[in-house]
Amino acid sequence: MPPTNTTPTKTESITHKQPSIHEAPQTLGVLDSIIQTVEQRISPVWPLKDYVAVNPYAGFAKQEFLATREYLRTLSDLEFFMPVDYYRQQFAAGELDRNDISAAVDELVADRVEGAERIDVNQVVTLLRQASTPSPTADAEFTHPANDNRTLFTLAEIIDADTDSDWCRSITSEISKQCASHYDDGQATWCSTSRDLPLFTAWRSEKLRDRTFEILGVSGFRKFVSALPHDGSAALSWLMNQLGLPIELWEDYLLCSALKLPGWSAWTRYQQREANHAGIENDDFIGLIAIRMAYEVAISKHLNFHVAWPSFANKHLKNRERAAHPSNHDLLRYALLKASEIAYRNRLLGDLGGQKSASLGEGSVDGQTSLDHSADSSPPLAQMVFCIDVRSERLRRHLEATSSAIETFGFAGFFGIPMEFVELGTNQGSPNVPALIQPQFRVHEEIDTVDADQNSSFATKRLNLRFMRKAWKEFQSSAISMFAFVETTGLLYGWKLLARSLGWKPSLQHRFDGVAKEHRCELSPSIDNLPERGVTFEKQVDLAESILRGIGILHDFGRLVVFCGHGSEVQNNPLQAGLDCGACGGHSGEPNARFAAKLLNQPHIRQSLVQRGIEIPDDTQFVAALHNTTTDEISFFDDHLLPSSHLGDRQQLQSLATDATQRTRMERCRLLPGPDTNDVVRRSGDWSEVRPEWGLAGNAAFIAAPRQFTQSVSLDGRSFLHSYDYRNDRDFTVLEQIMTAPMVVANWINMQYYASTVDPIHFGSGNKTVHNVVGGFGILSGNGGDLMSGLPWQSVHDGKHYQHHPLRLLAVLAAPRDAITSVLEKHPNVAELISNGWIHLVAAEGHRLYRYTEQNTWEETTHNPTHPTAV
Repeated sequence: MPPTNTTPTKTESITHKQPSIHEAPQTLGVLDSIIQTVEQRISPVWPLKDYVAVNPYAGFAKQEFLATREYLRTLSDLEFFMPVDYYRQQFAAGELDRNDISAAVDELVADRVEGAERIDVNQVVTLLRQASTPSPTADAEFTHPANDNRTLFTLAEIIDADTDSDWCRSITSEISKQCASHYDDGQATWCSTSRDLPLFTAWRSEKLRDRTFEILGVSGFRKFVSALPHDGSAALSWLMNQLGLPIELWEDYLLCSALKLPGWSAWTRYQQREANHAGIENDDFIGLIAIRMAYEVAISKHLNFHVAWPSFANKHLKNRERAAHPSNHDLLRYALLKASEIAYRNRLLGDLGGQKSASLGEGSVDGQTSLDHSADSSPPLAQMVFCIDVRSERLRRHLEATSSAIETFGFAGFFGIPMEFVELGTNQGSPNVPALIQPQFRVHEEIDTVDADQNSSFATKRLNLRFMRKAWKEFQSSAISMFAFVETTGLLYGWKLLARSLGWKPSLQHRFDGVAKEHRCELSPSIDNLPERGVTFEKQVDLAESILRGIGILHDFGRLVVFCGHGSEVQNNPLQAGLDCGACGGHSGEPNARFAAKLLNQPHIRQSLVQRGIEIPDDTQFVAALHNTTTDEISFFDDHLLPSSHLGDRQQLQSLATDATQRTRMERCRLLPGPDTNDVVRRSGDWSEVRPEWGLAGNAAFIAAPRQFTQSVSLDGRSFLHSYDYRNDRDFTVLEQIMTAPMVVANWINMQYYASTVDPIHFGSGNKTVHNVVGGFGILSGNGGDLMSGLPWQSVHDGKHYQHHPLRLLAVLAAPRDAITSVLEKHPNVAELISNGWIHLVAAEGHRLYRYTEQNTWEETTHNPTHPTAV
């Protein structure tokens, strides 16, 4: 319910003027344009099987961070800042000090943030010294204070506030049931008969027979629905006319309506995205807003409740003008966020500054230490290429500490292979690519040691087995057989329940359905017949070259070059894909790693690479591996393809990797308390464990630099590490790729964690223990409500303290400023993220560090908490 001090009174909100029921808006073209604008404000959410992190604020990148917050607070209860008490605790603990706050205020003024000159460090400190309030320790305790700045509400909110009712909840419940049925992806036994229709059309068809809302008290609801146009867009126009909204309120009111259902709005935007890629029109987002508005109009007609919208418009437009000038209190809170970011930046750059003698020191080329091995040195045992994921940082560090014969690199975890991976015996594949791009070709899975007939036989066995499993599942859940099933076999399942409760992992691995045990290690992506799939030989060479140049391994190859993808191992977690590789579309990076290794082991590919200046020694072998981020174990693949001359090297590497795994687990035990490192493994098999791993909690920085820039420094698993040496990037093509893809993906991840922490009510997903899978594609918190789109509380909080500290991403690029500026000028969408405060950017050039200001200038900075100096 809206706060009482901002909700209109009955006398000012009710009028008896109502537009004619047959009146149509005269500005349909304007409405269409406004709808498109509102659509672009809402970020999509991916289904559970492909769940990836998304920046929920991406649609506002063209606006400044603080200005976006102030604007949204006029029409919603969204929050961008942590409670003041969060920073109060940091200040008391010394994690945030007066120097950080002073620097924050100075930077806000330098960035010309509106009103920043009105505040100073003393005001911020005074705010911190006020009486504290208890911080939430559970999602149920997290509430937002009354939003005094809000002046626009949906019609249902106004009715609820005026009549002390709860129509908003009823509307959300009805919409959620409709969407769950309409988009069901195989979970329901009885499917909707209207699911092939557009969302609004399907809803209209079903509500002509559904008496639910009439039972709730809205008489004549079915008659009202029958009068609606069949098309969502036409219905929305008609309903807007019925509301009598002034045109100046249209955009804000539609956005206000969408933000009352942030989850389903995001889901319909995903439907639009997928349809657009397939060349199909989809107006489900419009249909969703029309459905919500239809309920509101029907309720208002039933109650004879009319709103004086012109009065609302006057108030709201004045409030919009006020929002352009943030209050002192909002500026003080923004300064606290900025101060915490500066405190982290100072610590990070201070740690990296200790590496300058190695990475940016004297005797280097352009301030960069050479990565070349001396002519008389032997090649490294292994060069291991990991995903840039923050969870790789700890393992990389411990691998390097275990042996100087191991070098590690960071690269996007799909390893530059834009493929759709199709498992054996299936026709539909998974997009193993970042959400920013589309797969360019299909790769099929096969057992690479048997012929086509045997592969076909295994595929048939898999299909039969999965058909029987599905039939058995349907028998268990059928309305007719479910009770008899429980009565006759329930006791037998008691042993299974006991085993799972004791932490015993299921022995059955569905991935190997139908495949004989002796062939399981040979089941892998095929590189045969690639030209038939549109990947010509020339394109294969292009892929191979792009991979090596992107990583930065162009010479001095090791005996083993390991592509190490990553995936998770958890039980009973609908959001598991969110723990897998985001660069692989929420899937394991294993297929991409194995494909890349096979591709670069082809003699004809290597021969062609020589013509492009990349000569791979004959004694270099490419190997695929997988980093299990839950247990930190590394598994190696395709030993049967490895020459006998390298088996000893592989065994030695496995031994070193096992040691590094143990060290990494010991370090992680500080964050996942347990009796010993075995507890880390236990969590991966415990189906009652709500925190099997912390995922990417704590992420705060993106660093693209040679490994020497970060080597030997503990970054505490908070940094995305991308290998980059600008000396090998003469035209800065690789830099452009890094800034427009991996850096943006890191921003998506960072903002998802940020939003789920500062505003779990709108952008989190509540408590894991009450999650219910809906339609096989999403989750609800409990048995109803809006679709949950973000991270659960247990992913950012341990029950006592926050494990994710919300900071906007700090990108540190070891590259010339002119090159970085050139990329930003070429890609304004990336430049907006930085100039509007959604990403912070620092360039490491020679021995100096420069901050890119929100005024699109460079400013020299240091890792000391002192004021920066403009240059």
